[in-house]
Amino acid sequence: MAANQSSELVMQEHRAREAWGQRDYETARRVAGLAADLAQQLDEQSIWWNMTFLRAECMREEGLVRESVETARLIAQHPLTIHSDALTARVFTLLAVGLQGLGQLDVAVEEAATAVESAAGVAHAPELQIEAQHALIATLAESDRLDDAWSACLALSKLISPAIHTQTAGKAYWVIGNVAFMRQQLGDGSKFHQMAAEHLSPNNDLDLWARFNRASAALRLTAGVVDAETLECIERAELASSIVGGSERDRLQLSLTRAHWLLLTGQLNAAIERLRPICTEASLLSKQTAGEANLLLGQALAAQGEELEALAHLEISEESFTVAGAHDRALHVRNIVAAGRS
Repeated sequence: MAANQSSELVMQEHRAREAWGQRDYETARRVAGLAADLAQQLDEQSIWWNMTFLRAECMREEGLVRESVETARLIAQHPLTIHSDALTARVFTLLAVGLQGLGQLDVAVEEAATAVESAAGVAHAPELQIEAQHALIATLAESDRLDDAWSACLALSKLISPAIHTQTAGKAYWVIGNVAFMRQQLGDGSKFHQMAAEHLSPNNDLDLWARFNRASAALRLTAGVVDAETLECIERAELASSIVGGSERDRLQLSLTRAHWLLLTGQLNAAIERLRPICTEASLLSKQTAGEANLLLGQALAAQGEELEALAHLEISEESFTVAGAHDRALHVRNIVAAGRS
């Protein structure tokens, strides 16, 4: 019986990884769960760890961010994690990304810092260190701690070498460019995003390519860069997303980027038409993204003379940024509201 169960465990583990490779995240999550349960029965703790971690990754990809975080916290308490810097770095990187997605930025920064510290203790693991550093930079930047984020970017740049996998290098250049745009270093932002584009291929990972182009467009728009290249980023993201699909959260974020473009190009009615349903479904987004959506809708409505409705959305925006820990952006919205009332 034990031999049969062991064979079944190997088969389930293979099926879960195969589904993950095919981006069938629902199947991968379900089969990985079955494998994890069987591994627990057989006391195969290493397989339990890997399959449970895979489940958490699948949940993240499906937009089940809260469930992903809860699962990652369970893994973080496992003895294998506690006694391994490498596994600690992987789990706390996953936690940081999930908490950022939930808008719990202060805690996300703490978990990312733990991941960076743990990864630094692992010899000959530059990609593990880059992933952890990437998570730290993203959480710092979202928390409006841009100087700290830029310092972390400089540390990250030292880890990039020709030996690094091109996709990993591309994601590193991507996050460095994000921070440069947020710091209004437009030349650096464009340079690093161009380097990211050269390393990220739609042939290798179309979903990642879609997310990169959406994020690049969003950061360019936030920096006030409204040009043909920004529009090309949006269109590439929309085309790639139409092929790979994605979660409802992905759809809303991409629609938000297009709405931002419409707003900045003076197409107010079209922007409002897109932003209203996004704000209605804001519970699917992180708090900071919900804050951004309500800010844009408030600005669009104010430009149309709809002052009362605009004020309501600006107040929601300020509250969302405050809850997320994005205090500079909350202050920015507060100043907009004060200026409108004066």
